[in-house]
Amino acid sequence: MKVSVRTTLACSIDAAWEALHTPDVFREVSAPFTKFRTDAGSSLPPRFSTETDYPVTVMAMGLIPIGRQTIYLTDHISDWAHRSVVDSWRGETGALSALRNWRHEMSLTSREDGRVDFADQLTASAGLLTAFAWLGLQLFWWWRKYKLLAITRSLDRPITRTWNQRYRAKSAMWSGKVNPVLAEVASTLTPGKALDVGCGEGADAIHLAELGWDTLGVEASSVALWRAHREATARKKASTPLSVTWRVADTSQPWSWRSEQFDFVSLQFIHTDSETRARIWSQAFASVAPGGTLLIVGHDVSDAEKGVRRPPAEMCFDVNELTRAVPSDWSRVDARVRERTQLIDGAETTVGDVVLIAQR
Repeated sequence: MKVSVRTTLACSIDAAWEALHTPDVFREVSAPFTKFRTDAGSSLPPRFSTETDYPVTVMAMGLIPIGRQTIYLTDHISDWAHRSVVDSWRGETGALSALRNWRHEMSLTSREDGRVDFADQLTASAGLLTAFAWLGLQLFWWWRKYKLLAITRSLDRPITRTWNQRYRAKSAMWSGKVNPVLAEVASTLTPGKALDVGCGEGADAIHLAELGWDTLGVEASSVALWRAHREATARKKASTPLSVTWRVADTSQPWSWRSEQFDFVSLQFIHTDSETRARIWSQAFASVAPGGTLLIVGHDVSDAEKGVRRPPAEMCFDVNELTRAVPSDWSRVDARVRERTQLIDGAETTVGDVVLIAQR
């Protein structure tokens, strides 16, 4: 028998992916019809690991034991925009042991509007009871769908919702061209692992990947990353596939990848209040591997003061603030304002960029 539902979840694919690996979500979408208990002295982890057995006892309506089962997840990731997780569930005792050949696949596909299409399909058999079991399971699957819809509405952070609105308002937010200072600096370095923080629609991250860097692009907007993924896919060459991955994240919060270190870290035109940017910079410095390079580029505060259309002056920064943020044990620090011309309202205008190139 096959049981299936489809819907669209109002969150990013990264948020939905984490939800599918979270025991608390697993419990919530099943309640109140079934509840799960672990053996005395054991508990489910905050996040399910793949290819790991998780034995539980299932209680109908939280009261009637209907058997023991083992949860066993495997991940299948085609690319950032297409993923699935399979639960090769095993019913071991009681009524659950009547369900055989169980394969529960939950698939996610990222959408252009920043949301995610969700397909939830179960294949199983129950012998002579298959028809009866199908009806009960199909009703249960519909219940799971509506519960998951409710849960995922609140998963994305406010910054993701805000930036998705901005990106949806335009077919393209940025030029699609690599930032020139990044291209200049990257050309002098030996490719390794790179991190592009606030990568937008992906031009810089894709450029780094084309140079041979193993690149992670991080961005608050899932709409922007859908465009970045589409562009990277279009530019892949069969002989030299690009090594670039994407992650939706609020970089003002603790970085989930903070245990990783990179040979090159880039922050291009990230403008926030002073307290927030100090947190972002601190995490960026910590993400650079020994011998690695950090590049930070932003609009000079003088642009805003001259009336050039920029973020408010308090969201910009100058060379002194940026230099003070560099840890004292870094081996090389080059911070300066670089002037360039930019076409603004039809006129060539001289603007200034604050540029930091630092080596750990």
